[in-house]
Amino acid sequence: MNNHWRSRLKVTPEQLRQHKWFALFGERLFAPALWQSGTRALSGACAAGLFASWVPLPMHSLIAVGLAVLFSLNLPLALLAVWFNNPITLPFMYLWAYRTGCTLLQLTPAPFHLEWSLAWFEQEAASLLPPFLLGSLLLGLLTASLGGLLCALLLRLFRRHRTG
Repeated sequence: MNNHWRSRLKVTPEQLRQHKWFALFGERLFAPALWQSGTRALSGACAAGLFASWVPLPMHSLIAVGLAVLFSLNLPLALLAVWFNNPITLPFMYLWAYRTGCTLLQLTPAPFHLEWSLAWFEQEAASLLPPFLLGSLLLGLLTASLGGLLCALLLRLFRRHRTG
């Protein structure tokens, strides 16, 4: 059973070739540096994926892949870490980001009443977006730092346990 789940979660270069969005990166996705398992590559990939999960744009996976390619991090782990942001956690993460931004900017969180109109969006965006974007950036950096550090510590403990 464990091998079944591991094989389903495993990302291979062939799988990436089949996705049209990842074609943007071309053959750079298949560089050996993106598939290494060193401590720096793995903890950095965890941090990159966690940071990308806080970016309030669609296509979190593309952002994680871009960071992995840019910094030569483990690509499969960066893609896996993006799933910190999922349909269950997304509303809580974005609410937390908004409230964090309000706290930093010393604003009172405004009540949120959704209307599906362009006029509503233009009016509300001016007051909601600055604290939301600031909170997303700060929490992204904080989560990435803590996640990368925790990953590095766990890797060190795991390797010490295996050798000793």
